[in-house]
Amino acid sequence: MVLLIGLATTSAARSQQPDTPSKSKESARTDSVTFKPSPELQKSLEDLARAVQALAQRITSDPQIKAAAVNVASGLVTTTQQVVAEESVAIQQALKTAADRISAAQSIPPGSSKKP
Repeated sequence: MVLLIGLATTSAARSQQPDTPSKSKESARTDSVTFKPSPELQKSLEDLARAVQALAQRITSDPQIKAAAVNVASGLVTTTQQVVAEESVAIQQALKTAADRISAAQSIPPGSSKKP
C-alpha cells in the first residue's frame, strides 16, 4: 500500500515537471532529475506524507492492521516475483536493447551530426 502511494506520488511529481530543452550537453549527461514543485503540489505531497506517516503508525500499533499489511506486502512480493519470472525474457531483451542503444550513442563522435 505504501509502495503504491510512493509510486503514485513520484508519478504525480514527474507529471508536474515542465518540459524544457537541455541547456548544454553536460546537463544532458546527468542521471538525476531536479524540479521545483508548485506550491499546490508541495502542499499535496506534504499532506500525503503526513497521511502515510499516520498510516504507518497505525499499522505498527494495531495487530490486525499489521497482519493485513504484511499479508498484502507478501502478496505483492509474490505477484512481482511471478511477473518477473514470466516476463524475464522480455525484460532481458529490453535491457539488451537499451544497452545497445547506449553503446551506439556513446560511439558516435561529437559534432558528427549533420545539420541542414
